[in-house]
Amino acid sequence: MKKVSNEDRGNLRKLQLTELDILKQIVKICDENSLTYYISGGTFLGAVRHKGFIPWDDDIDIAMPRTSYEKFADLADEKLPKKYKYINFKNDKTAKICFARVENSEVKVKDTSALEADVRNAWVDIFPLDGMPKNKVKFTLRKYRLLYLRMLLQYSQFSKIVNQNLPNRPLHEKFLIQIGKIVPFEKILNTRKIMYKIDKELKKYDENSEYIMNFLGIYKFRSVMNKRAIYGDGAKYKFEDSEFNAPANYDAYLTQIYGDYMKPPKKQHQNKHHTEVIS
Repeated sequence: MKKVSNEDRGNLRKLQLTELDILKQIVKICDENSLTYYISGGTFLGAVRHKGFIPWDDDIDIAMPRTSYEKFADLADEKLPKKYKYINFKNDKTAKICFARVENSEVKVKDTSALEADVRNAWVDIFPLDGMPKNKVKFTLRKYRLLYLRMLLQYSQFSKIVNQNLPNRPLHEKFLIQIGKIVPFEKILNTRKIMYKIDKELKKYDENSEYIMNFLGIYKFRSVMNKRAIYGDGAKYKFEDSEFNAPANYDAYLTQIYGDYMKPPKKQHQNKHHTEVIS
């Protein structure tokens, strides 16, 4: 395994602090406009296990109930400082993702996880929280409809966004990746049409449902959680030099996503994005 140099550590820390500043700007807008947000995924894990960034983590994830997510989109261009840019697939035709980001172009990152390397700005991901039906039949039908659309989205940009090096992939995902290497889906599928279909499908059940999820994150249906029992009214958690809102029942949330969340992964699994800070 490649030894991490002091320079690499310094560049990663520069990226983390850049992202922390982006997060603070997002939260400022949320607080001033009564929007709900939660730090989520690895960012929430970092808050609980490390009181800040997971030492090797290179991004920040937050989630917003769909109503707050849409209102933030309306406010972002006006409220964000000029050096930041709000990106989603509706305002940027080059966007490769179906969720939103706030970017800072002063720091660049190279991602080599897909077949084609991608150079992009430092970023914070913003995911919508959408509802899921409680009825098992409706749940299953919606689940497979969304998974099918997500698969089409991945295939439509296969060489650009599909992580070829993600550890511990299930067998069926490895099989689908091999198909993607053979069939020229990028010439057949229309990415933006698929994005709009996913967006429409996700909005069929709102955040007032008993169960909500962050489908567009990497955990898919592991993110389906009881809104009242796990998210509740949220709670404040220390992250670096500040406190941010996150699901109230941290143990239930993190156990469902990560299992034994206090146990760090093996070193070869620590940089899931295969990113390198280049400026």
